[in-house]
Amino acid sequence: MNNFRHLHAPVDGYVFVVTYGRSGSTLTQNLLNAIPGFVIRGENGNLTQFLGRAIDIVANDDMYRWRREDLAKPREERRPYLRPILGKPFDPWAGAERVDPDAFALGLMDLFVKQVLRPPKHCRVAGFKEIRFHEDPDFFSTHMDILRTLFPKARILFQRRNLEDVARSGWWRDHPREHVLSTLGLANRMFEAYANDHPDSCHIIDYEGLVSDIGHVRALHAFLGEPMDEPAVRAILARSLNH
Repeated sequence: MNNFRHLHAPVDGYVFVVTYGRSGSTLTQNLLNAIPGFVIRGENGNLTQFLGRAIDIVANDDMYRWRREDLAKPREERRPYLRPILGKPFDPWAGAERVDPDAFALGLMDLFVKQVLRPPKHCRVAGFKEIRFHEDPDFFSTHMDILRTLFPKARILFQRRNLEDVARSGWWRDHPREHVLSTLGLANRMFEAYANDHPDSCHIIDYEGLVSDIGHVRALHAFLGEPMDEPAVRAILARSLNH
């Protein structure tokens, strides 16, 4: 832990808001930041996906994995391809066998917390919201796994909104309606599937519930294990709806 002190600094863990644009996620960000000790940042250009891709390559690419696996084996038990070159300076992937995938992954995320999230001293729960997770469906589950396992006490909030309303909002109006409904419909299905597979660490938020039913907000606080300051919540909701 001492080697990754920035990652472990928020003593009560992390919260990530996973959604798409025009879902009302800034309202959720504001509600979370009203909880004492929570510091939930805004979007960051999906940086954890790029870091996650690097983490996944080091952990699972054959050129890394085979070398790690064979390093401890007697020469005669190694893959024929690697027998004459493993550990040699003329190996095209020289040194790959020495890369520790766990230390690499934790080091990247420790740097992300230090330089991007930059939680202040009073922060006990850090995190961010991002609207671009769904743009790479093939990597989505792996990305969620990386967030959930590398960040201590991580919880993921998946936010949805009525897709017809989304399609008429903001920049989505400039896209064909059917494309928006198809793309974001897939996002909702990915959110639901992952949340169903990991109910202890994932929670689904519906924008319509947030703005119409204080019980929906209370359920969010209950999932997080945090008391709800109802006057503060109602003030945030009123401000958001007026805006």
